[in-house]
Amino acid sequence: MKRILLVGGGGALQTRLRALAPGIATAVICRASILYRVPRPQENDAVLALSDDAPAASWIAGARYIDAQWPVDAVATLAEIDQDKAVGIAEALGLPFHSAETMEAVHDKTAMRKMLRDKGLDDLPNARLNGLSDLERFYERHGPPLLLKPGRGRGSAGVAIVRDRDDLEGAYATAARAEAPRLEPSPPVVERFVEGPEFSVEMVSHDGVHYAFAVTEKFTDPRTRLELGHVVPARIAEDDRDRMLARVRASLTGLGVASGITHTEVILGGPERTPVLIETHLRHAGDDIPELVHGATGVDMVELFLRQTAGEDLASVPELIERAGAPLYSAAQAIWFVTGDRRGTLERIEGLREAAESASVVAVDQLIDDGAPCPEPVHSFARLASVRVHAADADTAIDAARANAALLKPVIAPEADGPEGRTRPAHS
Repeated sequence: MKRILLVGGGGALQTRLRALAPGIATAVICRASILYRVPRPQENDAVLALSDDAPAASWIAGARYIDAQWPVDAVATLAEIDQDKAVGIAEALGLPFHSAETMEAVHDKTAMRKMLRDKGLDDLPNARLNGLSDLERFYERHGPPLLLKPGRGRGSAGVAIVRDRDDLEGAYATAARAEAPRLEPSPPVVERFVEGPEFSVEMVSHDGVHYAFAVTEKFTDPRTRLELGHVVPARIAEDDRDRMLARVRASLTGLGVASGITHTEVILGGPERTPVLIETHLRHAGDDIPELVHGATGVDMVELFLRQTAGEDLASVPELIERAGAPLYSAAQAIWFVTGDRRGTLERIEGLREAAESASVVAVDQLIDDGAPCPEPVHSFARLASVRVHAADADTAIDAARANAALLKPVIAPEADGPEGRTRPAHS
């Protein structure tokens, strides 16, 4: 029997992991606020929930207790939150996992830039900010445009762009005061803003080799950088794609990533279309991108990751080996999100049935409940609905996604007092 200690949430992936083979058993240790992300808790041999502010030592003590009663064979994470706790637990139990240095670099944008810069893989000006005066000095040295965001941000919350001196104070306040579900406070970071089209690269790494499953083309709000839609495959020239894949692979190796699934955001910057790494994550993408990849390639990269988590050696798996160079596609899928035009209370979304009945539509999802407050559309948790479509090519897919999303009409009542209502996050 393979006994896997899952650290954090993961939603349906936990259930899928256990379903891979009858010999897989799991236990979970997580923070109390994401206990709802542990589906079918009774299927685990143990579930331990700690207070959200519990120190790392308490997580390790809890894991040692579980291991004493139920010897653990592997430590794994299926979501991003509390991956740092998994590092300490794996080290305490003498089990393989990402290193502390890799985890710190991936979760802290300044640390990531430093590690890559030390290895000659990054030269983007950046700094951690401890106050507005730090930002003013950075502006004087490097000039605009600049990008600010929380140092440990998520869901595009707190992102701001500085294009002239008058933007400094407002941008710093936006990044420093960012609010979103489970967004923990962190000092803002600033870096040179790179102008250019945005993409993400979806990979599975095994034994230090990084296999490319897709390049995703991203559509963002020019002001807030909120992601509005995605399409797989990206509409990108082959030489641009190859340079992007080479940069991502070198960066993952430089960060010490040797196994697991990754989601890496990249911009092709300037007239030279130079690939610039924005950030990477030791988890699968949110926003239904894995579903887009599955639909466009016929291969479920998340299932391959789960098989790896369960202990399978993927080195001879054909679906992996054939992606040692570039992704392979057989179709296209796209997703487009619907946002409100103001704060208030969502009464309903009209047009859901009409969109779902469209021939190209694969899924229509309402992301915020009727009756819940609508936040200002400045982060991913404020998106109200999504439409995912399947088509023969990327142009057709993105046109269909936009057209069907336009059928959805949110009805929003004037803003009411009270905390934001329950939303379904893009990724937990």
